[in-house]
Amino acid sequence: MIKPILGHEGRYYLVTIFYNLIFLIFSIFYLPILFLKGKWHKDFFTRLGFLPKNFYEQFQGKKNIWVHAVSVGEVLAVAGMIQKIKQELPSYRIVLSTVTKTGHKIALTKIGDDVTLVYAPLDFSWATGRFVKAINPVLYVLAETEIWPNLFTSLANNKVPIIQINGRISDKAFTWYKRVRFLLKPVLAHVNIFCMQSDEDADKIHALGVARNMVKVVGNVKFDNAFEQKACDMKKLGYAEDDFVFAAGSTHPGEEKVLLETLNVLREEFPFLRLLIAPRHIERTQEIENIIREQGFNPKKFSQLQGNINPDDVVVVDTIGHLRYLYKIAALVFIGKSLTGRGGQNIIEPASFGKAIIVGPNMQNFRHISQLFLQDKALVQINGPQVLVSTIRDLINQPHQRTALGMAAKNVVEKNKGATQRTFQIIQDKLFSK
Repeated sequence: MIKPILGHEGRYYLVTIFYNLIFLIFSIFYLPILFLKGKWHKDFFTRLGFLPKNFYEQFQGKKNIWVHAVSVGEVLAVAGMIQKIKQELPSYRIVLSTVTKTGHKIALTKIGDDVTLVYAPLDFSWATGRFVKAINPVLYVLAETEIWPNLFTSLANNKVPIIQINGRISDKAFTWYKRVRFLLKPVLAHVNIFCMQSDEDADKIHALGVARNMVKVVGNVKFDNAFEQKACDMKKLGYAEDDFVFAAGSTHPGEEKVLLETLNVLREEFPFLRLLIAPRHIERTQEIENIIREQGFNPKKFSQLQGNINPDDVVVVDTIGHLRYLYKIAALVFIGKSLTGRGGQNIIEPASFGKAIIVGPNMQNFRHISQLFLQDKALVQINGPQVLVSTIRDLINQPHQRTALGMAAKNVVEKNKGATQRTFQIIQDKLFSK
């Protein structure tokens, strides 16, 4: 029998060198694109591992739990968990890292007082090593399914436990992960516990080589987010008391045109119908304003609302963090990336306000959640743009059906709460078992 030239550690070392090289090449080409798109910011040099002296100083004096949340959705998902840790374990400091500017901004707005906020290091071994040394965490907690080989290795080398919370793996990601399973398996071995949203997600992570005893199915922490019942006055925003607000949340390219064409068909039949569009990416605001004008309507930015909103006006939400409260004034909600996009977006926020919700056929990334709603008749899923007009018409004409859908949606949210407490218990047990 011929023995392999390199053992497991040697192969992993070569894979790490190869990964660093590929990531470096990718960064050289991608960073200029970030600059051109306006996503570059001064903290990118910190992300590369060039840490100022005060970066080290701010983490001294307490036991640090490092929580990582990539962008807006993940930040909002972990907000309740962070609050729970702060209440139950006040001797620990939370260090929250994000990747995107929008995620950083929403973290400052929503939970900035409760955390030390930083941008996450780019996944180069030299950068991750410096971050781990500076923060010196007693625990690393990451939201959903983020896989950072060098960061995980740096944490493991410093004997820092890693817990993944609210884990999920989309079909698209799973297909790609399976192809590189032999590379992922040693990286995933650094994670101590995977807290997954569903049995399906647990099966997927197990199929990638994670032992069953390292996987816990705890549910989705987003069901636990207690959305503040902020006053959202229709009149102050410019709507009349009898306006029917149709809120389209997290829209993607192609969906705005469909929504506006639908409004054009229905506007004479329902002159009180008002469309509010909240794109998933607010940097598309100008593009959407142009589409609104092309369809014969007048765009109004949410940040600049003044005076009454008229029948020809379409409001574009150009701010971060306000959509969840605008859902409260909506009579009907559409969730984007489900009609012309692929994958869908989170439906829990409008459901928590008891709203009737419409989605398109493409909810692959939220399949488990959408199935919970569909089986309780708490969601309307259409098979394409061609039936959007008739669906909205029926729901406007049948207020009792809208009310029933909304009540059922709110009940689904209530039934599925508890993931935050279950996840917190796992975090607490890990901390105190060290």
